[in-house]
Amino acid sequence: MERAMEILRDPKHYMPGKPALDAIRAQIDAYNSERPGIFVHAQHRAWIFLGVFGVAAAIAVVIVLENFRESRAIGLLVAAILIVGYRLWEYAWKPARDHQMALRHRLFPVIFGFLDNFSYSHGHAPAFLDDVRQMKLIRYGSSENDDMISGTHQGLAFDLLETTLVTGSGKRREVVFRGLIFRFNLDWEFPGLIVVAKRGNWLQRYVAEMFRTGAKPILSGNRRLDETHEFHSDNPKAAMPVITGPLTSALIWLGDEWRDGEVRIAIRGRECILLLPSKRDWFALPDIQEDVFYGRDVEPMIREMVVLLAVAHLMHRIGKTS
Repeated sequence: MERAMEILRDPKHYMPGKPALDAIRAQIDAYNSERPGIFVHAQHRAWIFLGVFGVAAAIAVVIVLENFRESRAIGLLVAAILIVGYRLWEYAWKPARDHQMALRHRLFPVIFGFLDNFSYSHGHAPAFLDDVRQMKLIRYGSSENDDMISGTHQGLAFDLLETTLVTGSGKRREVVFRGLIFRFNLDWEFPGLIVVAKRGNWLQRYVAEMFRTGAKPILSGNRRLDETHEFHSDNPKAAMPVITGPLTSALIWLGDEWRDGEVRIAIRGRECILLLPSKRDWFALPDIQEDVFYGRDVEPMIREMVVLLAVAHLMHRIGKTS
């Protein structure tokens, strides 16, 4: 496993070859040549829309002030002007956003050419989010989904979702998770459920609900981890060799490599889900005002995917080494 991890940590192993690199640069050059015209067009659209809307809004204000003196009517008008103005601004810039999204759909299959069965989507809620809720990994009300990449790497089938999970709405809206969610179909099967997270948080509040009152955490035998994490399972006997062996190694590695927040892990049957918090946009490209550069914008994206694959393969191999 260590040898495989060393290969995965080396991004040069997966960097595009010359044919793929030429294809990537061709897509980038085509995007950069079209970008200034699309940006100027969207900018002109925005100001024209807002100019026309500004005149209409001014007329509406005059009419309301002449016919309605109630503060409620004026407040409703102001709210309507702000909402409609914002939506018009968003609509005006839609061609620029579409141009950026088209680049992602053209670029990603090429730069992630080392993945089989590759697919990319944006803004969709995958079905496995229900599994996150069922496993009690986190309690949330709704999701705001960004990029999602699916594929297979050396026999490992995975889904990688960049998302924000929230509870409540309006003034009561609260972000409970922002980052990446991994889902794997493992090549081994655990007869039950294992949940791992740091002590002193959500896990202690929900453990009774998951494993019935009185459930005690399983000790990994590693003092460092047992002081900071709790391991729970509805099948402690089967979970013990997984937790005390390879899962402990995986958590130590994750703790060293992933410093953006609390990592949460759940294993159920042939399914493994990891919650990896992050404040970064992992697959970001520059705004429409800027050109895209391979070395600055694309190459780091490949390196980051390699880091994520290292995490995925660690978890994928747990069953083989337990």
